[in-house]
Amino acid sequence: MEPSVTEIDLLKKIPLVSRHYVKLIDRALAPYQLSSSLYYYIVKLHEFGDLPQERIVQLTGINASNVTRAVQKLIDLHYLTKKENPEDRRGHLLSLTEEGEKMYPIIANCLADVHKEFLAPLSQEEQEIFIKSIQKLGH
Repeated sequence: MEPSVTEIDLLKKIPLVSRHYVKLIDRALAPYQLSSSLYYYIVKLHEFGDLPQERIVQLTGINASNVTRAVQKLIDLHYLTKKENPEDRRGHLLSLTEEGEKMYPIIANCLADVHKEFLAPLSQEEQEIFIKSIQKLGH
């Protein structure tokens, strides 16, 4: 059975929902001069340790020039450092600064708060169904 026009129109709401979630993240991280497009680098470097910039490009799936701009912004904010990669002199190794390490738990708390706020209109059962559905559709 083909989906109805109403069901197809419902899919147009997915970007609206995503933008709402991104706005909540941006608002929560704004006091730290971070955004939804920057915090992820701090999280990945915390999880993996020092990484070549090229590996960050692979992990994020983001265009290399956008990664370069984000990395520079995080360096300017004193959250990251960039040094020559001893294993590949053409590339750079990214590291969290002490300030960057301090940001990880702050980011985690902000994201937990955003998650609660975002899902608040749903019952506990609806939240569980929503999360499982998003995970299923994301594969």
